[in-house]
Amino acid sequence: MLGYFPVPYKDELLYSMVARYAQHTGLIGNQKSIVREVFSSSTAVAVPDLPSHLSSLVNNLQLVWPTNVIEIIDSFTLAPIYLPFLSQQQASKTISSMRSDSGGDIHTRSGIAASAIKQQECFRYCPQCLKEQRAEFGECYWQRNHQLPALGFCSSHSCLLEYSEISFHPKEKHLFIAANECKLDADIRHIELKGIEGALHDRYVQLLKTSRSKGLGFNRWTLFYRNLAAELGLRKKSRISHQDIHKILKKAWAGTVFENHFQYSENNYWLTNLFRKHRKSFHPLRHLLVTTALVPELSVTKLLEKVSRLPDSVLELSQSSTRATVPNLVPEYRARWVDMLKRHPSAGVKELRIIECGGAIYSWLYRNDKDWLMSNKPRRKVNEQGHYVVNYDAWDAKNVEHLESVYEEMVNEPIRPRLTRTRFIKELARSNSVEKHLSDLPKTSQWITTHEESVEDHQLYRLRIAYEQIKSNHLEVKRWRLLRVANIREELVTPKIETEIQDLEQGKG
Repeated sequence: MLGYFPVPYKDELLYSMVARYAQHTGLIGNQKSIVREVFSSSTAVAVPDLPSHLSSLVNNLQLVWPTNVIEIIDSFTLAPIYLPFLSQQQASKTISSMRSDSGGDIHTRSGIAASAIKQQECFRYCPQCLKEQRAEFGECYWQRNHQLPALGFCSSHSCLLEYSEISFHPKEKHLFIAANECKLDADIRHIELKGIEGALHDRYVQLLKTSRSKGLGFNRWTLFYRNLAAELGLRKKSRISHQDIHKILKKAWAGTVFENHFQYSENNYWLTNLFRKHRKSFHPLRHLLVTTALVPELSVTKLLEKVSRLPDSVLELSQSSTRATVPNLVPEYRARWVDMLKRHPSAGVKELRIIECGGAIYSWLYRNDKDWLMSNKPRRKVNEQGHYVVNYDAWDAKNVEHLESVYEEMVNEPIRPRLTRTRFIKELARSNSVEKHLSDLPKTSQWITTHEESVEDHQLYRLRIAYEQIKSNHLEVKRWRLLRVANIREELVTPKIETEIQDLEQGKG
């Protein structure tokens, strides 16, 4: 149970609050202690957008801040921009993962990992907003609306957001870095925003402030976009004029920072798929690009309310309505499929579905005459191409060469973490493969074993750093002071560490 936690600022990320907690309590650099105190776990990861372990956090905050998990998700994470566009099951599982102590699947569940719109590599900030924060609070913090995916400007000050040097998803998974700890002094770069760009920014921020923890589901969004096309005169019977929609949106966003999102393609174009049946979630930015241009009069709140009133599941047609027509068409579709097989004897199923009307014929037979189709499809082609043979010796030598080149820099890094086996492997290209094939890479394995640092070795290193800090502050070198600054618990003091402490107290360091 925590006895202190920083008061959250307006639009602040939970990540930023934890980083300020570490700064205020003097735990900067002690990653494990921070996550143990705040999340009651040594495995909690510093995730800025969709963090986990929130139930444990809420339990620890009850004395100083009687909050709940849903309030934290709605007000201090980026979850609100994703949840409305997920299926109900996806949204529920995403929130469950954020509550729980196992959040490794959150970005996969929410579709972020597979999205073509990638997250920024580093934290962003507005120089003017930062000045205002320092003037009002005496410190600065990471704002949520500065980390919105693909939104690179601040509408309030009509300027570009600047990138800091702090990684948004760093290799050091437990490291929380406050905005105060880094040099954020870039000059303001003003830009002229078009009206539609400002409108999209405002809608993005509105979406961020919505409190909707349930997904609206794919069927509702499918119906919304079909109805929208009909209302705009872009749908004739069941056919939607995708090219006309593309032209309207391309013209609306021409000359803006978002115009590159409208590169028309006949295959797998996201805008075409958005107006078809939804089989996956689409990135919130893509929903906003379309709705901002086509229905600017609808606020985000009204838009979500309108979608929520639509049916959440497909109305199934009775079998009797289709039973009479299907048998009459079976011979025709079988004949067309056999004809395609004769004309393209070497083609597989994938090639046949691309040729002419092959996709439509295959889909119809799959739905209505599957057994016949499965027994009358081309045989699976066997890939006779030889497997790639890995040159383990060359790979092994290259790994050792790289580790030798970076070792000195890693060792001399100020206030560095422990040089573990995992840390060395992460420095290598194809680190996951190295870890799996370490038994095939004897030189790499031997080098890592020789150079990796034990817990005791790292504690000795921290003692020497603590000694230097104490001397630089002109304080008396005492045993208790060395242990506190080096963050070594009494029960972890070994004879070797005790000897080092005595030497340092006597000035032999």
